[in-house]
Amino acid sequence: MSINNILLGKTLDGYTDLLYNYGCSRPATEQFLLDSVPFLERQQRAIDIVEGVLAAHGKEKLLRYLAELARVEHGIRELEPWVRDHVVHAVLSYILGAFINERFLMLSERVDFFQWKIAGLLHDVGYPVEIAANILQPFEDTINGIKNDLGVTANEIKFLVLPENLENLTNGVCSFDLIQQRLEEWRLQIDVRSAYERMLKSGKICHGMISSLALLYVLDLMYQKYNPDRRYVDTYLQDSNINWNQKYFEGDIVSACSAVYIHNLDSSYFSHAKIERSIAPTAFLLKLSDSFQDWERPSLSDPNGIPADKYYIEVANGDLILHCDIPSMRKENIRDEVFSCLEANDIMIL
Repeated sequence: MSINNILLGKTLDGYTDLLYNYGCSRPATEQFLLDSVPFLERQQRAIDIVEGVLAAHGKEKLLRYLAELARVEHGIRELEPWVRDHVVHAVLSYILGAFINERFLMLSERVDFFQWKIAGLLHDVGYPVEIAANILQPFEDTINGIKNDLGVTANEIKFLVLPENLENLTNGVCSFDLIQQRLEEWRLQIDVRSAYERMLKSGKICHGMISSLALLYVLDLMYQKYNPDRRYVDTYLQDSNINWNQKYFEGDIVSACSAVYIHNLDSSYFSHAKIERSIAPTAFLLKLSDSFQDWERPSLSDPNGIPADKYYIEVANGDLILHCDIPSMRKENIRDEVFSCLEANDIMIL
């Protein structure tokens, strides 16, 4: 049985309703996971699922803005046709995370549904910015190569993608401060501003940072519009602002976006303190799901991706086990991603 069948909830007796609470339509999810269709059609199905999940949470206005960010990769693929997919990947990661959340994490460690919708589905929306930086690199290399061939002394040319004001929220609030506070609560020794400045100086964009800041920026705008006083609304009252309660922003939104901020950081950032699921469950689940989701991902080196039937996942004797019939180097890369960043003694990759 392929991993997609397992994630769909297939058992000997039929299907379990694992994904109901995560806003996934069974027919749409089954078609997405099991149908063999051209990749661009599958990518569109993934976007449809993103829209459906966000609408199911009662925030139709939210999907109008955030689902649009996920569409950008459609256009990028025309410039770079086999850039590694991040749209289908996001939905597969989200469904995989739902499985891990329900079947593996203890009740006290489980991630809130809304937090997982933001982190699981939208953690890569900043990837087009990273692609833009990569597209500039060959042009930069060519100019510098010509200079070197001519033997003329001149400054090296550098093309940089430099986002401005993405961290500046309404009411004078800074995203870096919100994320830093959350990471400190999670006992992670990461200096948020220094990591961002290091990225900018390197010229190599980290899509995790950009995704996080973009999400916080857009969501902050929406909370400001629909709850301009940023009130803490009594959830027992029928209030028009109940879906934009400030406590959800400072709790769920900041946690989800903080998890997104660190999910693509180099392992060196976790050399002193790794992510613990009992302390930072959203960050733990995102990093684990993002690292495990390796099947059916087209890339330049592998235009079709590895089939889903090469992967199998189970929970046995309290351990989460990912079985992979893939090249040893690729399997080792998954292990490195997981164990260099997470406290994960009861996780195995075989």
